[in-house]
Amino acid sequence: MLVFLAVGATSTYLEAQTSPKKKKKKKENTVNQDSLRAARTADSLAQIAAAAPPPAPPAEEENPFADLVSDDTGFHADFSLDSTKPVDGYYKQTNLRGAKPFAFPKENKNNIKFYKRIWREIDLTDSSNKIFATPGETLISLIMDALKYKKLIAYQDEGFKKQLSYAKVVKAFSDSALVPVLDSITGDVLGYKTVFNDFNPDSVTKFEIKEDIYFDKTRGRVITQVIGLSPVIKLKSSQGDYIGDMHPFWLYYPQCRNLFAAREVIDPQRDIYNESYDDMFVQRRFVSRIVKESNPADLRIKDKYPSDLERQKKESDRIEREINNYKKNLWKY
Repeated sequence: MLVFLAVGATSTYLEAQTSPKKKKKKKENTVNQDSLRAARTADSLAQIAAAAPPPAPPAEEENPFADLVSDDTGFHADFSLDSTKPVDGYYKQTNLRGAKPFAFPKENKNNIKFYKRIWREIDLTDSSNKIFATPGETLISLIMDALKYKKLIAYQDEGFKKQLSYAKVVKAFSDSALVPVLDSITGDVLGYKTVFNDFNPDSVTKFEIKEDIYFDKTRGRVITQVIGLSPVIKLKSSQGDYIGDMHPFWLYYPQCRNLFAAREVIDPQRDIYNESYDDMFVQRRFVSRIVKESNPADLRIKDKYPSDLERQKKESDRIEREINNYKKNLWKY
């Protein structure tokens, strides 16, 4: 009995020890089969993908310039973006900053046959001369700035002999008024003092130029050349009545040319390009009236006919007509 019991216990123990090993081996076989099955599936998918046709590419947008870059037109290789710098209009406006005036020829006094000196008045209230009084860019403002920064020289007389400082020029331009001086305690009037108002560019409504007209027999032409330039202001009494005209200072025009040639002015009659102030004077692009011609007594036309405006106009027209007749009859045979 004991032997059979021992043998039975031993066999039971051995079965208990061997049974897990069998289960583990079965599990390992299951994992291997799953891996093999997955590998076979992947190979099948790869074969199907290799056998399938490639996907169609996305449709391209229609090129509106296809006719310009096609091989048929011949522009395929040469057609490219034009990056030329744009120009506003057919004519490019030039900048006159730093421009230099052209030099006047030097005259030989022995070659001058005819000579006449006259004085002209340019009225800025005339619509033909409004270019000299453009708001914000007036000729007198340019002159005053140049005098302030010592780019021009102001002379007291038209003979250009005595120079004036900028302070004296401003004082001559400024309107003056008598202001009472009051006692700070009693308020009584102790006297009067002269107070100068600030300079107003709009107070200048006229310019006067002095010019020479002569005939150069070497070049065979009549030449008109501006010599002097002066603003004109009106003198008024303390009651505001007009007394007469005054020339605060004179400018020697050849000294003004460097400044005038480098400053642009907009000419409404020639809108495609701008001109300089020097062009306006040299080309005589202004309307003027003769107010004086050289004479032994040095009288102006209004001095000869002080109260007759009609006679003054006729005398001015007569002098202008003589000059034009001389130019017309110069080569008359």
